[in-house]
Amino acid sequence: MKKIVVTVALLAPLLLGAAIVEDGDGFKVYDEQKSEEITFFFEDKFFEDINVGTGQDFVPSGSPFQIKVNLIAGARSEMELKGTGVAQWPESVKLSYEGTENGGHASMNYGIEMEAFYKIAPPFGDGTEQEISEYLNFDLRFFDEKTFTPFLLDGNDENPVSMEDSIQDFHLWDGTLEDIIGAAIPIPIIGNIASMIHFSFDLDGIMYIEMFGSRIALDEKAQRSIFSDNQYLVIEPPLVNTTLIVEAHYESLVYYETDLILTITLTLKIPIFELELPIPITIPLVKENKEWIFNSQTVQFEFPAMFIEERAHQFLDTVPGDEDYWEFDIENIGTRRLEGRILSEDPNFIVLPEEFLLEPGEMSAVTVFFKPYEAGTKKGIIKFYSNDPVEPFTTVALFGYSSESGTFYSKVKEGDETRYEVRTEGGCSLSVVDQ
Repeated sequence: MKKIVVTVALLAPLLLGAAIVEDGDGFKVYDEQKSEEITFFFEDKFFEDINVGTGQDFVPSGSPFQIKVNLIAGARSEMELKGTGVAQWPESVKLSYEGTENGGHASMNYGIEMEAFYKIAPPFGDGTEQEISEYLNFDLRFFDEKTFTPFLLDGNDENPVSMEDSIQDFHLWDGTLEDIIGAAIPIPIIGNIASMIHFSFDLDGIMYIEMFGSRIALDEKAQRSIFSDNQYLVIEPPLVNTTLIVEAHYESLVYYETDLILTITLTLKIPIFELELPIPITIPLVKENKEWIFNSQTVQFEFPAMFIEERAHQFLDTVPGDEDYWEFDIENIGTRRLEGRILSEDPNFIVLPEEFLLEPGEMSAVTVFFKPYEAGTKKGIIKFYSNDPVEPFTTVALFGYSSESGTFYSKVKEGDETRYEVRTEGGCSLSVVDQ
C-alpha cells in the first residue's frame, strides 16, 4: 500500500456529518467526504477523421457546369464519465467514486460517406442536382451514442454499456453474367444462358461495442484494484498533513466487433422457371479487446486530527465520598470537523462532556472528576472515539488513591453529620466542633 504524501490543496471537498455507532463495548465513528465533481475522458481513434471536398457549394462558381464532391471518413470511439470521489473511514481510507446522474456519455463514429453531384445551369441545362454516379453516392458510416450513469461498470457481464449500429441493404451493383464476362454463352434450345443469370451485390454490416468496468487505479507504482467487483481503493491516511490528495485514473474493458456482410443473390431466369439463391458472405473487419485508460484526475479530502498534550494524570489523595477534579484540553489540529465520544468505564472517574464537536483549530476543555466510594488505589482510563482516521481510538490514563486517614479530609466521612460538644472551662462556655 502506498503512502500518499500531500502538500497542496486543489479541490475543495464537500462536508458530510460523521456517524457514531456502538461497537461492542465501545464506539466507531464513521465519516465520509465527497470531492468536487471530476470528469474522466478517453478517446480511441483507429484513424484520424477525414473531411475533404467542396463543402456545401458547387464549384467552380459562375460556371455552367458545376460539381459538388465530399468525402467524410473516420474511426473513433469515446467515453466521458462524470462523478465524485468518496472517501470513507475510520482507520484506512476507502476511496471510491459515485457517478453523476446521466453524467456518462459514450459514442462511436466510424466509416465512410461520399457524395458526388453535378448540375448544369441554363441555357445548357435545367440547373437541377444530379448524381455523377450512384456508386459515388453512399453512406457507410456507423454512429451511436449513449447517456448513462457511470461508475456502475463493475466487471459484471450483465451490466455493460453497449452500442450498436448497422448498414442495411446497401446496393452495390447488379447485372447479368454476360455483363460480368463480356460475352454470351449460347445453349441450343435455351438460348444465351449468360443473359439469364442475374447477380445482385448488396452490403449489410454491423458494428458492436461493449464497455465493461472497471477499476479505479493509482499510478503504476502504487497498489491497484483489479477488474472485478473491487470498487474502491484502500489508502493509508496521511500521518503528518491532514489534507489527502489522490491522483487516480479510471480503466475500462472494451470489446469491438465489426462485420460487413456481402450478399450475392444469384437469379436464374429461363422460360420454364425462375430460381433465386442468396449467398451471404461475412467479412470480419474488427474484432478486438482493448483496455481504455482514462485521463488522470485529482481529488482532495480533508481529515480531522485530535491532539491531547497530557495523556496521564495523578489525582490528589481523596477521602471516599469526596472528589478531586482535573481539566485538560483536546484540540482539533486537522482541516475537517472533529466529532467523537468520550467514555470512562470506571465509576470512580466521571468525565464531562460525553461528546465533542470541534471545528478545525478549535479547542475544548474536558473535566474528569475523581470521586472514590471505597478506599484503595484507583486506576482508570478515558477512551476517546473520533473520526480522526489516523487515531480513531485513543486513551488518557488516570490514577488516584483513596483512604480515610492521612489526608487533609481524613475525618470527613460520607453521610456523617457535624457533631458539637459543649464544655465549660474557667467559667467560659466553649463550643467544640468535631471535624
